[in-house]
Amino acid sequence: MSSPRWSTLPAIRVLRAIRPAAAVVVLGAFMAALIVTAHSGGVRMEAAAKHASLYPSPSKPAAAAAAATSQTPAVSDALQVFGGRLTSGDPANARASRSLLRLPFHQWVRPYGGYLSSTFGMRWGRLHAGIDLAGPWGTSIYAATDGCVEYAGPEGGYGEVMKIRDWDGTETWYGHMSSFVVQHGCVHAGDPIARIGSGGDATGPHLHFEVRINGTPINPIPFLAKRGVYV
Repeated sequence: MSSPRWSTLPAIRVLRAIRPAAAVVVLGAFMAALIVTAHSGGVRMEAAAKHASLYPSPSKPAAAAAAATSQTPAVSDALQVFGGRLTSGDPANARASRSLLRLPFHQWVRPYGGYLSSTFGMRWGRLHAGIDLAGPWGTSIYAATDGCVEYAGPEGGYGEVMKIRDWDGTETWYGHMSSFVVQHGCVHAGDPIARIGSGGDATGPHLHFEVRINGTPINPIPFLAKRGVYV
């Protein structure tokens, strides 16, 4: 017995008839998806632009400048490290602040290479206010540090003396010289300033060397040692 014979022609005709309509539906759905995506992207871009206009972020150069400024130490903090005070409107303090900033470059040297013949302290019932460095007559004496000559000339038991004031107020005195190389102006550490002699209260040619702080003589040996100079 043969199976029923079903014709496929009507089904084929139906599929052919609905194919254009299906294509239109699919294309419409695709276009709708595109429109929604573009709209949402535009909304996001518009929101980002509005946020940027309301809350602008610093540009790279500005941000770098801000970071550099935040890392720059305050001048007042640097002065405190060196024991300085900065008072606005006071020219003297302004000059002092500039001097304090030079502190790391402040150099000290041995004023004369002769041997130590007398130390700081009481001697013959009175204070020997410095140290004596003995050496041949006429050999060179050097500025122990930078400073300006305050006085160069005769003074009692010192014979010929030179007084140099450093930028921070420290004074160095040089006594018993036979002659001066300089008598005024400013000098640097290691500059020749005078020559060994034995004027005044001296028993032989030598340099009498003093360090004075606020006008008071102190022992030059530990003072110089703290600055890397040994006698």
